[in-house]
Amino acid sequence: MNETTLREIYVKTSGHCHFCGDPIKFENRGWCETPDGHWEMDHVIQRNKGGSKTSENCLPACTRCNRLRWHRTGDALRELLLLGVIAVKEIKDGTQTGKQLIQLKRARLDRNVLRRTRLRIHTP
Repeated sequence: MNETTLREIYVKTSGHCHFCGDPIKFENRGWCETPDGHWEMDHVIQRNKGGSKTSENCLPACTRCNRLRWHRTGDALRELLLLGVIAVKEIKDGTQTGKQLIQLKRARLDRNVLRRTRLRIHTP
């Protein structure tokens, strides 16, 4: 998309992620190791589900939110968020389930670091 179309998408939310509301910077498009203020176009109706490539079907999303959404529909994303709210409460309350969730989170993050390390080693 050209600069004018990207600007159209950006101003729809006055420079904020349409998911979380965090501020984004127009110049900071795409992925970054430290994605604060970076954004990507979110196709409201995913292209593989019949959504168009036009700016009418796009909203700005911070990189973190957009990468969490991936292929999920609105309902699937809402379910993920609800489960996250429940998990955070369990952790905050110090329940047994909360302690197990902390362990699962650590294991997941460790696997992600290992996967990224392997990718860097094998990428020419």
